[in-house]
Parts: sequence; C-alpha cells; structure tokens
Amino acid sequence: MSPRYLLAKAEPADSEAIASLFAISWASPFTRLQFGNVDPPMLAAAMAPRIAQQMSKPNVQFIVARKWQTREVVAVAQWRLPLESGNTQVDETAAEQEERQRFEDETYRNSLPESSNKELIMHFTIGLRKLREASLRGHTNYLLENIATHPEHRGQGLASQLIEWVIPQANHQNALVYLDTASDNTAMRLYKKLGFQEKGRNTIEDLSKYGGEGSETHVALIRYPDHGT
Repeated sequence: MSPRYLLAKAEPADSEAIASLFAISWASPFTRLQFGNVDPPMLAAAMAPRIAQQMSKPNVQFIVARKWQTREVVAVAQWRLPLESGNTQVDETAAEQEERQRFEDETYRNSLPESSNKELIMHFTIGLRKLREASLRGHTNYLLENIATHPEHRGQGLASQLIEWVIPQANHQNALVYLDTASDNTAMRLYKKLGFQEKGRNTIEDLSKYGGEGSETHVALIRYPDHGT
C-alpha cells in the first residue's frame, strides 16, 4: 500500500462515503437499465442506511482505503465472510433456507425504488445467486460483493490491495475467494493476475424483454487457496 493511503476496516461513520463511492461507480449501461438515470447523490442517500445496517452483521466486512493525511475514504471493498458453525443459517434445513431466501428476495424487491426495473433486477440477482451456488458447491468462501475506487484515485493499486486483504485469511481457512463481474469488465485482467480462474457464466440473452438491447453476461471467478500456507 502506498504511504499515501491507509487500509482499514470501515466504521459506521463511513457509510455515507461508502455509499457515494458505490453510487458513482455504478454507471454502466446495464446498471442504468436496472435503476434508471438516478442522480448519484440521491442514490447514495438511499443506500447509506442499508450499508450502516450491513456493518452490524458479523459476516459482513467493509474494508476501506483512506487518504493518509485526511482519512477520507477513497476506495472500498465489501466482503461477505464465511459463517461460523452454530450460526442459524449454517444449521438450517434446505426447506428453511429456501423459505428464508424467498422472504429475503421479496423484502429486497419491495425495497427497490418504484422507478427501477424490478423484473430485471430480480432476474439478475437470482441468476447470479444460482451461478455462485453452482460454482462454489458449498465450499467455505470469502465473497466479494462490491468494490469501488473514486475516479481520482484509480491506477494506484487500491483495488488489488482491497482484494489481497482476504487472501491470507482464506489461505488459513483453506477457503475459496469468489467474485463475479461483467464479462467485458476491464478489471478482468487484474482479477486473473491475482490468481482468479473463470468457473462459469450467467447470461441474460434478451434484454429487450426489459427495455434494453442485446445481452448481458457475468462471469464467476474463483481464487483457490495457495498451497503450503
């Protein structure tokens, strides 16, 4: 990490800054098809309370890069950590898990802005979940849910540092590190440089059903534990 930046776990007070980073990074045509041309400050204001709530969960970790002098948050990675034995989600039956997931999906759908493309968002969300489950096959894993760097601080290696943060822990637990991303994402080269391998794809073949054009493909990437660690 460059001495210009400090890597640390996020604090609840960082939720607004994290929301702002996510909001300005979600600018792809596919994201706009899902959520419309939402003003980034408005989107950030809507996301911040949810981010603060997620920080209270024991298996969710936000890692941030701060400017050394000002402590301003300029990059963030949102990780979902492995659940510990004894957690209710680990011990629940398949039927209980299905019922919980159905409830969570309905809650998420109801929380979406009325102006959003709810059918597309849910199709995409469920498709990525199925891709993840098929790729991981129940293996213990660290899941990268979101990552963003402020445009003025890109090219400084911050994304690499935020991903590498979990690798020693994953190695220690013999756990996989998982992420998914758009097939045309320029960060694909970075992920493969860090040791990720493609394990599957999920494609929405016809976006015209949702008011768009063409198709959208996301790729599942897995990093396996280093041997001898």
